[in-house]
Amino acid sequence: MKTKIALAVAGLAALTSLPTLAQDPDHSWSKTYSVTGEPTLNLETSDAGVQITSCGECREIRIHVELVGQKLSDYLLEESQTGDQVHFLLKERDHMGVHITWHKVQTRVTVETPTELTLEAKTSDGSVNLTGLQGEIGLTTGDGSVTLDHVSGKLRVKSGDGHVNITNAAGALDARTSDGDLTVDGAFHALALHTSDGTLNLSLREGTKLTEASTIQASDGSVTLRVPQGFAADLDVHTSDGHVNCALPLTIDHYQSGGGDGHGLRGKLNGGGTPLTIHTSDGSVKIEQL
Repeated sequence: MKTKIALAVAGLAALTSLPTLAQDPDHSWSKTYSVTGEPTLNLETSDAGVQITSCGECREIRIHVELVGQKLSDYLLEESQTGDQVHFLLKERDHMGVHITWHKVQTRVTVETPTELTLEAKTSDGSVNLTGLQGEIGLTTGDGSVTLDHVSGKLRVKSGDGHVNITNAAGALDARTSDGDLTVDGAFHALALHTSDGTLNLSLREGTKLTEASTIQASDGSVTLRVPQGFAADLDVHTSDGHVNCALPLTIDHYQSGGGDGHGLRGKLNGGGTPLTIHTSDGSVKIEQL
């Protein structure tokens, strides 16, 4: 009996001595910044997945870094606060010579902020997820997928390589991807959408009313636009190599089918309104009702 008890105690001691990421300063970092008004967050990472969510009406910005397969000392971490402005940078340090790892490497940055803020976020390599934010929001990623849900305000998204998925959004949206599909759903008053290599799918929700001239462009890929029944606009649609299929009643000003100049049409939807231009170089355009 004494032997069994001794073994059990020894096993428990061994388990409690194992390090966990939440308690290991080599693999985890956290800080909370108190704010009083609407905060401004400037965040930049090199190789990390980033998730930014709303903490509602809290008056804090909380940043947490978790690393697997690497140590915090492998990174340059800079952070500061001036009033309600918070600056955070996490960049992998340069390695001399050849650097080979035989284990899983993962770096994740999670952030909680008040719902309303000014945000400028940049990441070189890693997926980005934003949820429940309002304000002036700018996001740039070099390589990685981008997901935005329940965001509103003045929105800017730029992805070098990766799919972009924006849902339940509102306001003015400027979204561009160089290599990847672009999917957008929401109610907007201004749009500037572009994909160089990928399909573009846009669904405009009930209540959408464009107040600024808007553009939808795809260099190599098809465009599908879905609009509510009462949506009004002056449409200018053109494709250099593809077809135009509009399933909505239009007052046609101009129609072109085939020939060296491609396919196109111009017309007024529901009496006309703000100009909406849709152009593709290599791909078809489909316009249909929600």
